Amino acid sequence: MRTKSSFRLAAIVLLGILGCQTRERTVEGSVQFHFSAQDGIEWVIEREIDAAAKRIDAAIYTFTSRPLAQALVDAQKRGVRVRVILDPSNASGSYSKAAYLTKNGIEIRTEKGAGLMHHKFALIDDSVLITGSFNWTASAEAENDENILVLKGFPATCRAYSREFERIWRDAKVWEEGEGEIVELSATDTRALKKNVGEEVAVQGRVIRVGRSERSNTYFLDFSESKNGLTCVIFSSAAVKFERLGIDITSYEGAQVEVLGELIDHPEYGLEIIIEEPSQIRVLSSRENLL
Repeated sequence: MRTKSSFRLAAIVLLGILGCQTRERTVEGSVQFHFSAQDGIEWVIEREIDAAAKRIDAAIYTFTSRPLAQALVDAQKRGVRVRVILDPSNASGSYSKAAYLTKNGIEIRTEKGAGLMHHKFALIDDSVLITGSFNWTASAEAENDENILVLKGFPATCRAYSREFERIWRDAKVWEEGEGEIVELSATDTRALKKNVGEEVAVQGRVIRVGRSERSNTYFLDFSESKNGLTCVIFSSAAVKFERLGIDITSYEGAQVEVLGELIDHPEYGLEIIIEEPSQIRVLSSRENLL
């Protein structure tokens, strides 16, 4: 017969095992890890924002989360210094919280470098670091497989992230509402497309053909039979990201889609948009719905 002490010992061991699933302590501090598909992530970030006392610096590629935006505004109102860096391609998006944050006194800056401002981290009171794959969006919380680490302590690591934030902040420009708004274009309006070469655009149209180079594993989404028409290019490095999400790129053929990105006019291949992230393309109507 098991005694009460045995049951108590078993309970303590079980709690210890469960605790190790989300937290690990080291000499420098503690590390918590969370997964969107297990216990959610948004509530963890909101909890840390609510606990901030002095400052919050966040560099987030895409920011559309209403709860996290409200948490930052509440922090700003109670005297916490809040600064946010966003990628310019997303700052003026339809669901971006940049305008809401700006209206509530939070300074937003955007960086336009050779590539994307693809960070997803927040530094709180110079002692709590939140970093991982998680964009601050509803889809990241409810649909994607995402992760974050919450590091508390680790002064050298926090200083390194602080230097990175200050580097970008120093070179970035202040974002204002209405600035950098993405032009919406039709994939069949060649004249308008050429007029907006070099700009971040949102192009809508039907993908009439999806081609693939087997040698380079590069996909080509053609929106026109003409050589002067628009083509979206997905190189091998980006194709892997689609595969990880279980997206069959060939399934875009025949679908009505919207593509976000910089419009270029290649001297040899014509009008193109390079798709580097699956989030750049959104299906409006599938081929089956169009039939």
